[in-house]
Amino acid sequence: MPTLVIKGKITKGYDHWLKAFDGSEEMRNSKYGIKCLYRGHEMEDPNTIHVVMFTPSMETIQQHMENDADLIAEAGGDPSPEANEMAICSD
Repeated sequence: MPTLVIKGKITKGYDHWLKAFDGSEEMRNSKYGIKCLYRGHEMEDPNTIHVVMFTPSMETIQQHMENDADLIAEAGGDPSPEANEMAICSD
């Protein structure tokens, strides 16, 4: 199971993003088998978030990002490629 370390920019503020992100935890887990291990923001920049999660496969996380793009956008996730970094690590 790959572990993802994600760094991203958000556009609607951390509190808004956190409520949406935490509110979709059960959906990510039950629908995709994705489990969040950590989520937070940089101390000096609350609009730069970091997330660590397990995903069953890279195809699964891709499906989630495609199927739930509207949810991610509503949460304030910045979709531009230059605003996000993802490291794929071993479990």
